[in-house]
Amino acid sequence: MDTDLNTLLSFQEELSDQEIGAFQNELLAAAETEGTQKAFALAMEKLREFPSCDTLVLSTALTLEGLICFYGKPDGVEAEDVLERLYVQAAGSADALTANQAKVMLFSKYMGRQEYERAEKLLEGLPEETANGKNRLQISLYTAQERWEEAAPLTQQKLMKDINGVQSSLLSLLDIDLKLGRIDEAKQVAAVLREMTGIFDLWDYCAYLGDFEIATAQKDAAAGMKILEKMLPAMLKKWEPYSSALYSRIPRKENGRNIGSLLMPRILEDLENPEAQDFDFLREVPGFTEFMKDMKEKLKK
Repeated sequence: MDTDLNTLLSFQEELSDQEIGAFQNELLAAAETEGTQKAFALAMEKLREFPSCDTLVLSTALTLEGLICFYGKPDGVEAEDVLERLYVQAAGSADALTANQAKVMLFSKYMGRQEYERAEKLLEGLPEETANGKNRLQISLYTAQERWEEAAPLTQQKLMKDINGVQSSLLSLLDIDLKLGRIDEAKQVAAVLREMTGIFDLWDYCAYLGDFEIATAQKDAAAGMKILEKMLPAMLKKWEPYSSALYSRIPRKENGRNIGSLLMPRILEDLENPEAQDFDFLREVPGFTEFMKDMKEKLKK
């Protein structure tokens, strides 16, 4: 009849995300009413039905892991062995997201058993950006092994990346507040930006960004000019993060030019460009033209 066996038996290799979610809820309900032993039994039955659905394998392992925390280990089942086998299977998935999440879970188990060589080998196969952060996992491995000299630069790199992320989020939040007309909230965010520049030894130029955005939004010429007179010279001041205890162990990138001197020409051009109407309010300030000439001269030096 030209009908293969899978079609004849209505065999289904994959489940949709909705179906997998519904099954996880079923496992939760079973654990609540009949215990984790029942949940494990249902899970194994489902996995025998869909043995090649890696997303189901990972989701089921994660759900069972959580159920054990809440309701205890099942009787008569080597739960840890079962979970580890499921994570190993999911780690071999062709879907990178599924595979990487499973590898992170395996890493945690190897670390818990102090199997550091296995944990380190697993890390080698993870991309730099994972849901849990390869950098963070590497730091935890080095710390557990008391490899302090290797842990320090990675920790500082993570700190710098995290701080840059916070700074970026604060600037976005400030912009949103300004768009909504929430000036008081925007000023609070700008104050935090100023404070964190000093606390985290950031580039001095960054301390003025929030205040300048507010002055521009309010077309406050006096305030804008006052900030500009501090912000642009700070931009030409080379940032030396390696002199700070927060970043001293990060591998140095020898770069002869200050990034501020590379960015400055475009900023000066925007400030003077008549088509950039956002800055019209500044061009009318007495001394603006002379200040711009002075900054151009300093840029040449």
